[in-house]
Amino acid sequence: MNLTRIFITATICLSLTACAGFPPNANELSSIPKIDFGQPIPKDKDYILHFPAGTPLPVMTLVGGNIFEKDDQAVLHVTLKHEVYLYRHFASLDGQNWKRAGKLIETQLEFQIPQKNGDNAGLLQLKFDQK
Repeated sequence: MNLTRIFITATICLSLTACAGFPPNANELSSIPKIDFGQPIPKDKDYILHFPAGTPLPVMTLVGGNIFEKDDQAVLHVTLKHEVYLYRHFASLDGQNWKRAGKLIETQLEFQIPQKNGDNAGLLQLKFDQK
């Protein structure tokens, strides 16, 4: 009897986990608020975050730690070619068709100390490509 309960519980858990991996459809998201980047994010609520195309988006960069005498930071501004919508771990370019973010946008991180050509003490490159 205990083996049967364990099997049923495991089956239910696996089913729920599998469902959580499916992208949402437009009808499921129609009641969820869309927030443009820069607006306050609702606390304790689901929301869709919209990054508009053509708008400079600030990206904070920080370098620090206890090996440095002084930490430093800079704000970079990047501009998207296409609108991007984010909802949990899903992304969309039109707010209608959703995919897991990693299936829509590839992210690469490169770190060099020192920079290969020797010009700088280091290089940190973060690259985003649409798949």
